[in-house]
Amino acid sequence: MRLTALAAANGVSAAGETLTVVALMLVLQGRPDGSFAVAALVLLGLLPSVFLGPMLAPLLDRLETSVVLVVTLAFRCVVGVALAFAVDVPWILLLVGIGSVVSAIDSPALMLLVPPAQKPGANPAVGYARMDAFRSVGVLVGPAAAGLLVDVLGIRLVLLVDAATYGLIASVIAVLGVRRRPPAQKAQARPSWFRQVRVGPAALRQNRTVATAVIALAAAILFTSLITVAEVDYATTVLQAPAAVYGALVSVRAVGRLAAATLVAPRLPARLQPAALGAGGLLMGIALLALGLAPSIPLAFVGLFLVGAANALQSIAIRSIVVGAVETGEQGRAFAAVIALNNASTMAGTAAAAPLVALAGPAATLAIAGAGTLAATVPALGALRSRTVTGAPEQS
Repeated sequence: MRLTALAAANGVSAAGETLTVVALMLVLQGRPDGSFAVAALVLLGLLPSVFLGPMLAPLLDRLETSVVLVVTLAFRCVVGVALAFAVDVPWILLLVGIGSVVSAIDSPALMLLVPPAQKPGANPAVGYARMDAFRSVGVLVGPAAAGLLVDVLGIRLVLLVDAATYGLIASVIAVLGVRRRPPAQKAQARPSWFRQVRVGPAALRQNRTVATAVIALAAAILFTSLITVAEVDYATTVLQAPAAVYGALVSVRAVGRLAAATLVAPRLPARLQPAALGAGGLLMGIALLALGLAPSIPLAFVGLFLVGAANALQSIAIRSIVVGAVETGEQGRAFAAVIALNNASTMAGTAAAAPLVALAGPAATLAIAGAGTLAATVPALGALRSRTVTGAPEQS
């Protein structure tokens, strides 16, 4: 019950985030230098988690996690209300940046609450799969609802709805009573802040399987993120798909992610999560390679469905691996380090995508994405077959 409520809150959060993204895209695109503002909006969504997330992460391993979440989500609610009344682009971007800084804390914090929300001894993959499934529903519902709500209510009210979702999620977490208390540590024995920051990356390096999983996933994301830019050109110029078909192609990825999070990932025991990460990388690479080499609308639906399914396997597996291998008192910093590395790869891949699409074309870009993903995954398969990953103590 507590896990389902937490997962539902995660789905509401995803839907609310997409409401804001659609609304702000509409606001900024119509302004002078709208393209620059949209690009800044995307960067502001990623940069704080890359540069500030690890620096703030010691808070997650020093304070009770649900308290951190309630406070940060309440603050994001206030920021969201201010954003709804912001008019000038600099103020809009400033508020988005502030929200992203807070998100660099509440995103890993939410992941830390999953094991305590489960029954003792339960497979963490089941919890993370449920979180991913509800998030996929939010991603599916959010864009469609955003378009309708913007037309009916206007942009300001849509942004206020998103702000209200943060207050709702904070209330749910406060009422659920899920607690994650880091191990007590004497203040005089606590190392300096920067030494605490370094604990996150160090914890990921201590286990060969964990280190391999983290590096292989980040390297794969560098290539899979090319799809973000290439997909629209691929659909409209290579497939010559009408707008309705393009919209369906965008949605089918979320459907694939939902299917894998519901039907596949929860059935995989903890010892198979490294193998699941490897399988997800292989499936992602093969699907993208097929999309690039044999473009057709039917294959595009199948390929993008598999891309979404592979993404779910990878996402759920890496969270389960970290929780299973990293000490409880270091998990917050470990999660922040993983998120920072993955978002840095996303930024680099997205930056490379536009010139690559211009030089090679969208189909070739997807083929390169697939080949690169396979190249990042295949060398790691030997280590990912290991079943000796677990070792973290029970959640308190």
